[in-house]
Amino acid sequence: MKAFLIFLCFIPIVSRATIKYTIDEGWEFRLGEDSRWERVDLPHTWNSRDAVDDIPGYYRGVGWYRKSLYIDSSAANKAVSLYFDGANQVAELYVNDKLVGIHKGGYTRFSFDISKYIKPGALNLVVVKVDNSHNVSIPPLTADFTFFGGIYRHVYLVVKEKSALSLRDFASDGVYVRTRSVSAEKAVIEVETLVDGAGKVVQSIITPDGKEISFQGREMTIGKPLLWSPDTPRLYTLKTVVMEAGKVVDQQLNVFGLRWFRFDAATGFFLNGRPIKLMGANRHQTYLDKGNALPDEIHVEDIRLLKEMGGNLLRISHYPQDPLILEMCDKLGIIASVEVPIVNEISETDEFQQNSLQMATEMVKQNFNHPSVVIWAYMNEVMLKPPFASDSVRHQRYCKEVNRQAVAIEALLRRLDPGRYTMIPFHGALKRYEETGLVRVPMIVGWNLYQGWYGGTFSEFDRFVADFHTKYPTMPVIITEYGADVDERLHSLSPERFDFTEEYGDLYHEHYLKAILAAPYIAGGAIWNLNDFYSESRGDAVPHVNTKGITTLDRGLKNTYLLYRVFLSKGPMAYIGSKSWKYRAGPSVQPVKIYSNQESVDVYHNGVFFKKVALPDHYVSVGVPFTNGRNTIELRIDNKAYDFAEMNYGSDELNVMLGSNRYFEDRDARIVWTPEQPYVSGSWGYVGGKAVRSKTKNGSLPSSPLNILGTGNDPIFQTQREDLQAFKADVSDGQYAVYLYWANLTEGSGASVYNLGNNAVGGGRSSSVMNVFVNGQLVLPHFEVATASAIIKKILVDVTDGKGITVNLEALSGRTILNAIRIIKLN
Repeated sequence: MKAFLIFLCFIPIVSRATIKYTIDEGWEFRLGEDSRWERVDLPHTWNSRDAVDDIPGYYRGVGWYRKSLYIDSSAANKAVSLYFDGANQVAELYVNDKLVGIHKGGYTRFSFDISKYIKPGALNLVVVKVDNSHNVSIPPLTADFTFFGGIYRHVYLVVKEKSALSLRDFASDGVYVRTRSVSAEKAVIEVETLVDGAGKVVQSIITPDGKEISFQGREMTIGKPLLWSPDTPRLYTLKTVVMEAGKVVDQQLNVFGLRWFRFDAATGFFLNGRPIKLMGANRHQTYLDKGNALPDEIHVEDIRLLKEMGGNLLRISHYPQDPLILEMCDKLGIIASVEVPIVNEISETDEFQQNSLQMATEMVKQNFNHPSVVIWAYMNEVMLKPPFASDSVRHQRYCKEVNRQAVAIEALLRRLDPGRYTMIPFHGALKRYEETGLVRVPMIVGWNLYQGWYGGTFSEFDRFVADFHTKYPTMPVIITEYGADVDERLHSLSPERFDFTEEYGDLYHEHYLKAILAAPYIAGGAIWNLNDFYSESRGDAVPHVNTKGITTLDRGLKNTYLLYRVFLSKGPMAYIGSKSWKYRAGPSVQPVKIYSNQESVDVYHNGVFFKKVALPDHYVSVGVPFTNGRNTIELRIDNKAYDFAEMNYGSDELNVMLGSNRYFEDRDARIVWTPEQPYVSGSWGYVGGKAVRSKTKNGSLPSSPLNILGTGNDPIFQTQREDLQAFKADVSDGQYAVYLYWANLTEGSGASVYNLGNNAVGGGRSSSVMNVFVNGQLVLPHFEVATASAIIKKILVDVTDGKGITVNLEALSGRTILNAIRIIKLN
């Protein structure tokens, strides 16, 4: 493999270019030692189901793929490769029963030359062994996302002439465009080209307006360059042709952009000499029911969603993602950070460090030419859970090793790419990163901060960042994570920390957005996360899912997405919040959230003008007097309709979550569950007892984080009232079905190392054994609630003589508990 500096001129393009196409279809797959093969297409993961079921854990081990691949006779005497966009996390390739090679690391691309293993003009057996087992030598070791196993990205067959652009430099495409200097007046670039064989390289540049320019010499100067930016993402194209014996043997187009940038610790980020506040999101590569095996369309749509929101920053977390992501960032004008998947902790071994350095090298070389990339990052929250915190001597040794490995990665990144910045994202424990000396290692410090969610208050975020800037006034800062979990089925008229309601998520982001925009020393903020994503170890309102996304797993827009859109986007717009909350109950005056970047919006209710509302903060909650049945809301500006929503109010059923102040919408059943209330004559409610609130180091929780087995409606069971004497409902005479809901919320703590708000304190309690009476009749004698499994008991009740319905509980062992009650009149 030879390295060429550029020779640039015009040349006709003919003949023998590289052939590269996917071979995703028609694979066979089996898991572990299972003898049965099933047909699958790529992208594929074997964990799309078991990572979301009620059985703790998911399969981490070996999966086998095989395919009979016909390779045409024209491939004889050519360089033939299999190119993988990603397989998690160790991949072994066999061709015709011979081992070709092994790749370690689940998130970077890799290529194997199979030329000497194939039979041209015949079927060739391709077998890939993939292993996603925990491996102490391969990062990530632990993380708050599911380590889906499989060949979850595309696989390509690549056929090249022997003299061609090389794939052997860490699976890069063999061409590196380096920007030596850029200004509004001129840009100077240099191109390094890696070629296998004896071919001659000829190159030219195509400008964003379609002009082709030829150059000769080591460096190229471009006068009055058309600059790349979020507003004008202008892209140049480098055309590379490899010649041999007067014929074209390879050709390639590489896109690049011309821009200059800097981070200032006091005044933020500057692009092409102008200040830009970086605002955007993180992104995980997952989607509803697909795990991480996504089609191209979802990758493209995610970046479009970010751009339409007005975002200009994408932190690609916590690993390099599908190539389409950065291609779309280049095209749409999104500034990006990419990172090596070292998360939470390291292994203190040379093998772990070498694998980390290998991943960092692959990350840089494979993504070198993207103008969207301005930051290389690594070691996300590496001191979140130090393994030797209770042993001061051992802890110090671990800190020194973390520093040693960080310094090595930092040196490598600066050597491979001195033109970009480096960053380590910390969690909110400054002392730990001072102990390791990491604060002084990278060029930028990223802060993952969750004050007001896992603990504390919103204002503590402001103080933390201000204090850090005062202590380290020369260190640029990005808020690399901030967010609150939101299950959009949950709502509250009095939201509180850790209740998972849409309303609390609104409060959280409204504060953080304003605080980040107001502080000039904060270069930018990346919301955690663009989308909800799978994290198998989590419980909470939606088990196995981190719900901090501003969109859902299937990319439904939450209120928080609308908040950022009206703050960051241009052009008039107005949106109705919580449009997915279609079934409502409770007070007849219902809150309706409105978002707009205009001064005022006209609100219409049920087709009639209701009121004009002002929006000085771009959002406002309006109380609308709903009528029973169907209600419509419409927003207009200057008599032009901007948004419309339909909602249903009221119910002849009684659905109550005890111990809760939340509303929950069961969308499959199209019903709404309401908060509890104390009983008063002529109405309904509880008698006696208290709402169960788990105590933690950061305060009490309004609901249990336990995964309730046997249900998809966990929030119905995650609150309860204990020592309950009775539940009474003064209903009219008739036949009723009374449904009683139970789950034992004391079985285990439900704690997760990533759920920092759930550091439970105090011991658990045993199961509850009760006698359950309905209208004085014993219906459930010696009834035991022992586990966190959903129990629903349906009891038929005849109400006569105006007595209503009374449910009484008598404790036999432990305490009386009840999680929810539903009462339906049958006639």
